[in-house]
Amino acid sequence: MVRRLSFRVLSEAGYRVFEAAGAVEALEVLAMLHGRVDLVLVDVVMTEVNGVDLVRLIREKWSEPRILFMSAFPAEVLAREGLQDLRVHFLAKPFTRAELLSAVRRAMEPARPGGQPSPLPRSQEP
Repeated sequence: MVRRLSFRVLSEAGYRVFEAAGAVEALEVLAMLHGRVDLVLVDVVMTEVNGVDLVRLIREKWSEPRILFMSAFPAEVLAREGLQDLRVHFLAKPFTRAELLSAVRRAMEPARPGGQPSPLPRSQEP
């Protein structure tokens, strides 16, 4: 439901939007587009692969897309899912139309020197 609503809001705002139902489909869409995507909205908690691991997979192939994490859980869930550096763009669910559009605009802003989110750390095996 959130994916469909986000698709509609962003499309109506003039963005060209592609959607994927899960991690595998997201990687397929990115491959089809040769990674030429400005922004990827990623839910932190997903059924197949968590959002942090999905972003690691994306970063293995493409560095261009910016990432906007979203979750109904607090941002600290990113740390529990394996992200050690929390300097990322994050949108808390539920969100309003205005909050979504504002978060997308912020995520799309050019990075300031020293203010760019760090790359995702590698998975740490137990």
